[in-house]
Amino acid sequence: MYDTREKAARDHLWLMNGAREEGREEGREEGREEGFEKGSMIGTIGTLQAVLGLAESNINDLRSKSIDELKAMALQLQSSLRGRMT
Repeated sequence: MYDTREKAARDHLWLMNGAREEGREEGREEGREEGFEKGSMIGTIGTLQAVLGLAESNINDLRSKSIDELKAMALQLQSSLRGRMT
């Protein structure tokens, strides 16, 4: 009976460690995806500011913004560019 309990405890520990590592890997993947999206938005904002002849925003300021804030900023710059083109 002792051996059965020990095996069950080891199996449980093995399953928990596996689940924890799987969760970490999922978190890393989500972080990479978010970082790629954020970097892309920062690049878009920099390009739009350059095309519009505006001073480029500080990269550290842009990195501290959320993706939604960056998207809103890019949309605003795109609207300004469209307004100049008409």
